[in-house]
Amino acid sequence: MEPQVRYAIGNANTRGMLAGMAHQRTSNALTALASGAAFVVSCVSLWETSLKQPDLQFYLGQNLSLTRDPWVSDEVLVVPITITNGGARDGAVLSMQLDVRNVTTGTTDRFQSSYTVDASYFGATDDVTQFRHRPKVPFSPVVVSGRTTYSGTILFYPVKSHEKYSIGPKSSIELVASLETAKPADWVDKMLAGKPESVSVKLDVPDFLPGALLAGDLARLHPPEARAAP
Repeated sequence: MEPQVRYAIGNANTRGMLAGMAHQRTSNALTALASGAAFVVSCVSLWETSLKQPDLQFYLGQNLSLTRDPWVSDEVLVVPITITNGGARDGAVLSMQLDVRNVTTGTTDRFQSSYTVDASYFGATDDVTQFRHRPKVPFSPVVVSGRTTYSGTILFYPVKSHEKYSIGPKSSIELVASLETAKPADWVDKMLAGKPESVSVKLDVPDFLPGALLAGDLARLHPPEARAAP
């Protein structure tokens, strides 16, 4: 009986060693899995908080208006704009453009961001006889920090002055707005960076008196469906 007892004891020891080794392998695998998951989470966190490229999106406000500058006799589009940055790094907007197509006449024109204004602009008027200007500030590049938003009202002037106005009373226009952003610094940034998509909107121009616009009045532009509403 002694050999059988030794054999049974040997089998029990072997099973114990195998179970211990299996437990150790499982423990090591779980530890490696937890370490890998922690590494992935830290990488994602680093990307989202520090490395993610600027992700700029912009929106046009509802209160778009048309006026005219009596000093240069240019058409002026008054456009409230909001720019959001969903990335972690700062994004720079160098300029803004509006491509305007008059649906009624078929003419096209390009406007560029020329000035920024605040509430004081809407409470004043230009007076050529008194050499009094409405308060406005020349447009400068806008830096939108990561995870923040910029909002402002921009005055868009034609890139080239024309003797004939392209936006007349009781017409319909289509605006295509786009942003010019700072170019990426290196090839890695170029691969990861994206370009903000343009925004298109159709608007109806109300009836207005040209002299009233030159005196400082604003003609509010409406989406076609808004104008048709009672």
